[in-house]
Amino acid sequence: MSPPPGTPPSIVEDHSYPGAAKVLADRALTLISGDGHIMLADCASGTGLLQVHAYNSADHSSDPSHYCFKVTGSSGYLRIEVPYAYQIRGDDHTVEATVTINGEDSTVAVAKNSWTGIGEGAGTDPATLVELRASS
Repeated sequence: MSPPPGTPPSIVEDHSYPGAAKVLADRALTLISGDGHIMLADCASGTGLLQVHAYNSADHSSDPSHYCFKVTGSSGYLRIEVPYAYQIRGDDHTVEATVTINGEDSTVAVAKNSWTGIGEGAGTDPATLVELRASS
């Protein structure tokens, strides 16, 4: 049943990612939800970013298939969908990535300030990155 006309929208936070539809259209990247402490960033904006490489021919950016994220607090999480992800570079946080390979989820510890292979980058089948979690 829908609310009566003129009813104000709910103020309950659903943690959906703001601007996700535009990011999907422009970058072919699905941002699902998070706590607001891991945000998509321009890779040219500086150092100290989480970085993800994937095979994505539908990404129409100037740096296709290279995605960067800024952790804005001491911890954060982001639910995401990045098919064919093969490499993640950590920042100075402790980062765990959840990936799905052949329908099975697994968690990968991402090296600080270094690249970590996932999926084909680790010598396995293709991976979909589904979550990033960062903590101090």
